[in-house]
Parts: sequence; structure tokens; C-alpha cells
Amino acid sequence: MKLPSPMDYITLSPCDIDVLYPPLGFLPIQEHELGNGDSFGFYWPIGFEDHPPIVAETYHDEWSVQPHFSSLDTFLTAIDDQGADEGEYIEPPDIEEDPRSPAACLKTARMRLKSQNVEDAIECLETAVSVLPEYRDAQALLSTQYRRLGQIDLAIKAAVQAIISTVCFGGHHAPLVAWLSQQKECPQELENDPIWGNRSKLTFKFGGEKENDQYLVLRDAIDCYLDNRAFIPAMTLMQTYGDLMTNETISFQERNGFDRHNFYVWQREVAAEMYGKPRTMQPPPI
Repeated sequence: MKLPSPMDYITLSPCDIDVLYPPLGFLPIQEHELGNGDSFGFYWPIGFEDHPPIVAETYHDEWSVQPHFSSLDTFLTAIDDQGADEGEYIEPPDIEEDPRSPAACLKTARMRLKSQNVEDAIECLETAVSVLPEYRDAQALLSTQYRRLGQIDLAIKAAVQAIISTVCFGGHHAPLVAWLSQQKECPQELENDPIWGNRSKLTFKFGGEKENDQYLVLRDAIDCYLDNRAFIPAMTLMQTYGDLMTNETISFQERNGFDRHNFYVWQREVAAEMYGKPRTMQPPPI
């Protein structure tokens, strides 16, 4: 995990407990905590562990993480520009202030779509997912816009990425799953993808049921990715599976053999031992 520079104005908080939210790869920072249980923090997108992190914010009431700042530099600039004292909230940037902010890019894309500016919206969304590939809301909207332009292969790839991406970065997008299930052909690189192969079994409806075969489909897909040493989609879907299962009842988890601690340990083992890039770290000594 590559730390950004400079770190002179940032204090990292320990984060080595077996929780699935915030996601593996999130490291809280102490500056500008409001004391309401949420915080800013570094987040390393999956596959970008050797790059400096983005700065995201937890919204625990929504079980979400908002990818506001594309870098520590833009976060520090916002603090200076807003003249914020310690303990004051830092307002998220707009696209002019941080052109690579995933959240700002998504917001701008939605605004541009209101005026039917599809190509500019796609450009914003492509920037968002280049910074944060597991940005579920951006991938889902990108898939929809590719479809509008008849770029079906790109739409399918974005749809698959949206489906495996963690729900803390977006909603369920059931219509996207339904659309994917109706497709007959896919890009060559997805021919053996387990989400594509099982697309007809997916509904992405969770919660409120005693049994739910969706978890079997997702767990089988994780195992398939791991068997094929496709660690980035495997770890992405593992986080999604853990997020979804954590929101089920304890009795549901027990019936499905889900133990939060064991699952978290498994995530760490896959990242460290199989992928070779641990997604947790301890703050450097002061």
C-alpha cells in the first residue's frame, strides 16, 4: 500500500479489526472527524495498491463510502481553500476543483445527461471508473449510456463490473442485471466470466427472504475467479458478498455458513498470500 506524499498534515488511525465496513483498503484519518462515527480516509482501489490512494468519506447511516477526492493533494487544497479549522467539515469538490474526483465526475455526468449531453457524460464516467474501477454507481450509469450509443460490448463489460462491485459504492441496479440476462453474446474476454455465464440466474434481490440462491451464484463466481487466478475481480466480489451478507439477519448468515470474522480473515489471506498485495496496513509510527 503506497502512502501519498506529503504526510506532514495527516494522522492515520489504526484500522485492524475484523469488520467488512468500511471496506478492506480503507484507512481512516483523524483530521476533520466530526465525532458522528464518520470520517475521511485513504482508500486504495482494488488493483491500485501500488498507487497513492484517493480520499473518501464514510457515511455509516447509509453503509456507503463516497469517493470525494482523487488524491491527498486535492483534499489538502480543499482544506486550505475553505479555511477549515480542525473539526470542521470539508465540503466535497466539484469537477473544476478536482477533475478526477470520482464523485464529482459522477455528479457532473448526471447533470450533463439532463441536457442530453451523452458523450460528455460518458467522458466523465470513464474518468470516474479509471480512478475507482469498483465505483458501482458510475459503472452502472456508464453501461446504460454505452447502450444508448449502441456500444454493446462496452455496456456488457461495464455491467459485469457494476454487478461485482461493492454496494458501499452504489445501489443494486436490478434493471441492469435484468438487461444483462437478456444478452446473447459478449466480448471475447468475458466468455468464461462466471457472472456472464450465470447472468440468467441473477436478480440481485437481497433481504427479507429465508433462502436466497443469489449468494450461491456469487460465491461460485468468487471461487471461479480464484481458480483462474483472477484476483482483482475475486477480491472485488468478495467485498460485495461480505457487504450483502452482513446486512442479512444473523439466522440467515448462520444458515448460509457465513461468519464475519472468518470471512474477513479469508479476504486478508487472498490479498496477502494469493494476490501478494495486502490491503491492510498499520499507521506509521509518529
